[in-house]
Amino acid sequence: MNELKNNQDINFVNEQEYLDMTKQLKDLYDKKDKELEKVKEDNLDLKKVILSCYGTIRLLDNNYHNIILDESCNQIIIESLRSYLSDIVEYKILKLEEEL
Repeated sequence: MNELKNNQDINFVNEQEYLDMTKQLKDLYDKKDKELEKVKEDNLDLKKVILSCYGTIRLLDNNYHNIILDESCNQIIIESLRSYLSDIVEYKILKLEEEL
């Protein structure tokens, strides 16, 4: 009888260890899943930035071939693009705001 009780205690400990390990694994999986979602969101944001910059550069290229806008307009577009890219590089790629 005493031997049966010891086996039940061992089984209970093994089951408890198993439950603890599965909980730890689930927590780790949830953490990695959140990290993956964050990476996907950052990737999407950077794709949007690249597409926006590409569109602006195409606009500038068309401006140089078609004399529709004057040179001051081109300068404004270039300065805006540079400013936009500076912000993206500082705050999204280098993540400087997190260091402050």
